[in-house]
Amino acid sequence: MRFFMRYSWVLACVLVAAVFHVHGQAAPTDLLPVIGFGLAGTVTPTTLVELNDLAKDYFSDVYLPQFNPDTVLKHQFARLENAQFTGRKWIHGIKLSVGGGASNAGANKSLPDATQGTYDQGESTVVRTYTRMALDGLVIEVTKKRDGSYRPALAEVMADRLQAHDLEINRQLFSNGDGKMALVGGTPGASATQTLASDYAVTNGGSGTRHAYIGDTLAFYTATGPALIARKVVTAVDHDAQTVTLDSSVTTTATTNWVSKSTSDDDNYNAGEAQGILKGVAAGALQTITHSLWEGVVMDNSGTLRDITDPLVMTLIARIRAVSKRTPNIAVTRPGVILKYSEIFLPLRRIDGQDMQLVGGFKPIAAIVHGGGTIPVVEDLDCPNSRLFLLTTDSLRMADLVGTEWADLDGAQFDRIVGKDGIEGYIRKYWQLIWVQRNANGVLSDVQDITTIDRRQA
Repeated sequence: MRFFMRYSWVLACVLVAAVFHVHGQAAPTDLLPVIGFGLAGTVTPTTLVELNDLAKDYFSDVYLPQFNPDTVLKHQFARLENAQFTGRKWIHGIKLSVGGGASNAGANKSLPDATQGTYDQGESTVVRTYTRMALDGLVIEVTKKRDGSYRPALAEVMADRLQAHDLEINRQLFSNGDGKMALVGGTPGASATQTLASDYAVTNGGSGTRHAYIGDTLAFYTATGPALIARKVVTAVDHDAQTVTLDSSVTTTATTNWVSKSTSDDDNYNAGEAQGILKGVAAGALQTITHSLWEGVVMDNSGTLRDITDPLVMTLIARIRAVSKRTPNIAVTRPGVILKYSEIFLPLRRIDGQDMQLVGGFKPIAAIVHGGGTIPVVEDLDCPNSRLFLLTTDSLRMADLVGTEWADLDGAQFDRIVGKDGIEGYIRKYWQLIWVQRNANGVLSDVQDITTIDRRQA
């Protein structure tokens, strides 16, 4: 079909000319404008072929080898293996507890009864994350004529789109799995300017505009139901006031209303979001499994902020080891929490982290020293405020049905935008974060943070 569409006008010209040549006549001049319009009004095969090739080269030669310092976490988890995909869900085994049955026995006495640990079968749905990009026909032609290549036009747009894609994946790695990006703050009401509070809609979560970008579509929901209020496009973001300006007014009714990342006809709440760290360490069912001893370890202060101290951190490590028989191997938190904690760090701790290297080439900012060794500390601006997560990375799996890549169902990354002077393509990722052993992870929440250190973007 693609071949036919690209060359149909050329074939028509040849056939028309051949017919009139056979009959000894010249082709009528009134056909020439029609034929000429068909040839000039399309993107030439050369343009699309070259841009498709450049997109492949950029993705494999530039994007894949590099690492993004803002998205440390997504590199740290092993891939999910030995799981079955049914077309809608992953089915995977989970070990919930260690089996007992070990005992001493004398001569000619019975051995302990045969027993084993508690196992279950988890189910996880697929998350589909997309990022679109488009190239203007004018920019394509100008860069070709002035620089002799389409590369300058393509590289800048691709770098932006891939960065946006990475940031959204990294944001969801911290999510609560419910699609909530933030709560509605301030004074709710009918307005095109809305205040956003509590990142991830959690207590002491931080700035609600942290993950809002100009051009985003946001879905506004009521707390109960929940019921969709409206979908609106963000036209401006004010991080100091924690407000977003929308393309038209929306009527919010309470500070329990919340917003979700959205498209024109769907959103992260409806489509589903990743089972991120907030979801994994919290109480309650996960992956259709309810088992209290399998839940993560949570040490909060009922929403009241307190200083982070060595005893608190060491207690969390000890509690995780007590219930899981595992020692966390990475700590993830915000820069503000690290700086607060560094006030009580020994000099050795501040230096020790620099001798380590994490997956992806990342170096931790410091290390927590405890009886079992050291735990590297990683700063991440996507992390909700006032929290320190302690993770055992091999207790989680990254299930990638399709990793981050171009959608090329017809063999091409780009195609014409119907009715417009340009071309477009989209990046996709079919994935989920799988929790193999939840109780090997924990969170220390409600600790003092330096909130002025935050992710900000126009």
